[in-house]
Amino acid sequence: MPFVPHAKITVPQLPSDFVLRPALRADLAAADTADVALVCAPAGYGKTLLLADWALSSTAAEVAWVGLDRDDNDPSRLWASVVAAVAACPSVPSDSRLHAPWVWRPTAQPEFLAELGLALQRLPRPIVLILDDVHELVDPQALHGVQIFMRNRPSGVQLVLSSRLDPPLSLPRLRLAGRLWELRAERMRFSPAEAATLLERSGLHLTPAQVEVLHQRTGGWAAGLRLAARAVAETADRAGFLAQFSGGEHSVADYLVEEIISRLPQDIQQFLRVISISDPVPCGLAAALSGRQDAGSVLDRLENQTSLVSATGQRRDGYRIQELLRTYLVADLQRLGPKRAAELHATAARWWVGQDLPIRALDHAARSRDSELLSDLLRRFAVPLILNGDSGPLRRALSSLGAQATACDPWLALTSTLTHLQTGDVLAAHADLRQAQRFWPSHDTGDLAVLRAAAEQFAAVPFGEGASRSATTGIGELPTEPQLEALARLSRGSALLLEHDDRAGARADLEAALVLARRHGFDYLSTQCLVLLSVTAAVSGDLRTMRALSTEAVAAMSNHGWEATMGSAVASAMLAYTALLRCEARDAECLSAQGLALGPVVSCPPLWFALRMVHGAAVFDRGDRMSGLTELQQARAEIGELRTPVAQAASAAVLEFRAALLLGHTTAARTVHGWLAGRSDGNAELLLMRAWTESARGRHERARAVVHPVLDGSVPALLPHTLVEAFLLETTLALATGERPAARRALQAALAAAQPIDALRPFSQAGPSVRALLALQHGSFGGADAFAQRALAAGAGGGEERSTMLSQRELTVLGLLPSLLSLDEIAADLTVSVNTVKSHVRSIYMKLGVSSRRMAVLSAHERGLLASNARPD
Repeated sequence: MPFVPHAKITVPQLPSDFVLRPALRADLAAADTADVALVCAPAGYGKTLLLADWALSSTAAEVAWVGLDRDDNDPSRLWASVVAAVAACPSVPSDSRLHAPWVWRPTAQPEFLAELGLALQRLPRPIVLILDDVHELVDPQALHGVQIFMRNRPSGVQLVLSSRLDPPLSLPRLRLAGRLWELRAERMRFSPAEAATLLERSGLHLTPAQVEVLHQRTGGWAAGLRLAARAVAETADRAGFLAQFSGGEHSVADYLVEEIISRLPQDIQQFLRVISISDPVPCGLAAALSGRQDAGSVLDRLENQTSLVSATGQRRDGYRIQELLRTYLVADLQRLGPKRAAELHATAARWWVGQDLPIRALDHAARSRDSELLSDLLRRFAVPLILNGDSGPLRRALSSLGAQATACDPWLALTSTLTHLQTGDVLAAHADLRQAQRFWPSHDTGDLAVLRAAAEQFAAVPFGEGASRSATTGIGELPTEPQLEALARLSRGSALLLEHDDRAGARADLEAALVLARRHGFDYLSTQCLVLLSVTAAVSGDLRTMRALSTEAVAAMSNHGWEATMGSAVASAMLAYTALLRCEARDAECLSAQGLALGPVVSCPPLWFALRMVHGAAVFDRGDRMSGLTELQQARAEIGELRTPVAQAASAAVLEFRAALLLGHTTAARTVHGWLAGRSDGNAELLLMRAWTESARGRHERARAVVHPVLDGSVPALLPHTLVEAFLLETTLALATGERPAARRALQAALAAAQPIDALRPFSQAGPSVRALLALQHGSFGGADAFAQRALAAGAGGGEERSTMLSQRELTVLGLLPSLLSLDEIAADLTVSVNTVKSHVRSIYMKLGVSSRRMAVLSAHERGLLASNARPD
């Protein structure tokens, strides 16, 4: 028999950059119960090194290694190598038949294999015979010999086959009988952590983000990672290289051609080339691209026999080509002719249209260079994609079509307007809208009118402007198509609310749009309806509903990744405002800061103003009063003469006026009063500010006269909590003039007005006399008692921090102060001396900044240090 080189039957040495993979090694060790083990993966997946590592570490059995090559298609060479590999095992006795000369006769292969089997059967220890690179065997006689050996395998021998393809060795029969163990490419892919280790051992120190890029591009393919490491090491611009790294990189391309592609039949090469334009590629699309009705079967065989493709999806009806191979094939297709690639993309676009998957259809249409096809698909799918929030694919398609083609087509220009509005690019949206108006047809369709009305309405909102007449009247009769009806109702509802103050009409349209959106899965439209409905609730004074709807909208937008949109910023502004009113200043500051950080806010001055206003007030409430007032003043100055909703202006003015007055800045307060008076008249907020001014000057009767029209409702309020402020001011004024019954009635009215809207902030800024009365009357407010307790503690902030100022014994004494017990009785109750109790009381007064027992109890209530049933005497 032929001479066998020692290297052929020696387990390969592991390279210095080898990455130990304990899980795969354990898998191989657990396969010892199978008659045959198959390790099958494309070139470069690390099959040989994995088996070598396992062979070198195995202690359960001795390993005989045969590295196959094309010369082993000569059966005499093949079996000479097997005999030599087994004979080299240390446990083989010196008198074993394996050490004697063997003679190969082509006509006596069965007899030869029977004699070999008998010799193996007599070995004292189990043997693992590894045949590496079985795909090299193509000779029928050589394969038949391996088949016979497998069928008559001695009981002490396990056969391990390593191959790039499924060898033609009746594997299905072994699989069915449970005698075959398999390890395939999917399991052999490097994890991100293993990829990082491999790259580091190759001398390449990359950031986690860069490792992730290479892992995704290579799909965990070991050879791809090694080739990438070498290429990156040779380039000065790592970031640029990684951004462009693909199968077209010359070292990768050379490897792919030599080791993988050239070994495939020509028809399979062509098949893979044409389907490479889609990732993933469903079987139906593969058939359409290749013209092969058996495309599904071809893909299935490629997966099972080569692992170059892998099935995806629960039904396994789509396939992905190994990523670097796919990118090479795409580049190769372009080299063969761009026209052919464009035709394939057009075919793919039409196929995806048939599957009702417009995003994929638009992507392929953009690559097809067929502007007519792309324009047609944009007209067909623009509205549903807008309603689903898929502005990215639309923007890419419009960009591919070109600015000139978009500008000359009103439908495309309006589509571009709405996508720019979704991303907050208001200036670009206005430019697109002007183009649509410039090229407007003399006879438009109902669909086009709906699109224009929506674009004009939402383009006008960010600047606080009025939309053109078409936004409210151009729609005419509502369309019957759900997507257009939903869009029409949304834009009309917005116009009724913001332009005509028709809250009932706006609510009806917006709720109907929301129903349509949820029924048909228009997720982005749903969030916009929620935002506008929350605005409707806000201007109607229903702050609890506003908060609930805004919370729902923010959660939905967060789930879809739409946090950086205009709608998200609006919802955040409303949540920040309700947090401010609920005396949750920290939350208000955080929410408003997050809103201000969003890109779209910059292009929407009224929204920016609202967020700055809340942020300044929150800073004021958290204790940095001068900074808070300064921010409020700066926000008003920067908004200038820009038109804002009257209610928003009133809210900003009240916040700034109250802050200025509390700091004693009467001139600043007078300035902001004049600012609001210049924008509105005849509202309760202006009277309230005048009444506050009179009260601060000690003119109590004049203040009561000024605020009276607010209390009796003869002058309407723009803000839902203005009435609360007015009743609390009346409480203060009544107490100042000794009218305690009137003060109690006014306080009760303030609680009744505040509770439905959860307005606690007015109580935090009421004077100490109001809070003392609140504490004294606590327990007598009936259904409002729980809210009264919250109002009593409103604005305390940092209660937990302040509670730590008092010792445990001081807190115990504090808890007894609201009782009728004297200090002597408290001392007896605590079994301490009265002097000790007096010392604790003095310490409590000092720490709480009060000078009497009553004020200590009041301060403790405000800071949340006393239970709700404790009342000052």
